[in-house]
Amino acid sequence: MKYFALITLLILSACAAGPKDAQTYLESKNVYEFTDHKNFQHCRAYGCREIDTLTLPPKEWKDIAKVFKPTSKNAKLERERIAKAIGIFETKIGAINGTDQDIFGTFKKVGTKQHDCVDESVNTTIYLSLLEQDGLLKFHDIGGPDTRIPLIHYSGVWPHQTAVIFEKDTKDAYAVDSWFHNNGFPAEIVPLQAWKGGWKPAEHKK
Repeated sequence: MKYFALITLLILSACAAGPKDAQTYLESKNVYEFTDHKNFQHCRAYGCREIDTLTLPPKEWKDIAKVFKPTSKNAKLERERIAKAIGIFETKIGAINGTDQDIFGTFKKVGTKQHDCVDESVNTTIYLSLLEQDGLLKFHDIGGPDTRIPLIHYSGVWPHQTAVIFEKDTKDAYAVDSWFHNNGFPAEIVPLQAWKGGWKPAEHKK
């Protein structure tokens, strides 16, 4: 048991919960203020060891923005659109910097083009911030990434991190987790408390 605890603490330094403020957390990972889809950063190589500065051409950005047209009528619909948009972000960015072959999970494949939960949660927070800056999020605010820890949350073997949004009216928190699937799939969006309790997609329970 003591060895499990030691390993958990070591990994926690990589997959650690950040401040609730998204911008403060991003800066802790050396991701600083970005203007719009013409100038933003992207993490890869496990724990943001590599950071690219990227531009999405206007046509590529329009493909993402049109997911939110017409304007969402409620928070539930907006979350469905956010999930879809995260997958489109991954597809378009993967084609630019070679992360299109990133596979789900951690340790299944390594290399500078792969993502762990830190990369995934940081990138998703960046994508959410770009959507917010463009006025596409009407029902949600963005928080800093949050973490579930096995010794505290009884949520599996390893610490795990996710991006977070808050519904404006109810203040309910939701995990926005793109780590469970290969590059380009829609993100999973579930209540944060369920996620902290060890939630995972059905296919990962087999």
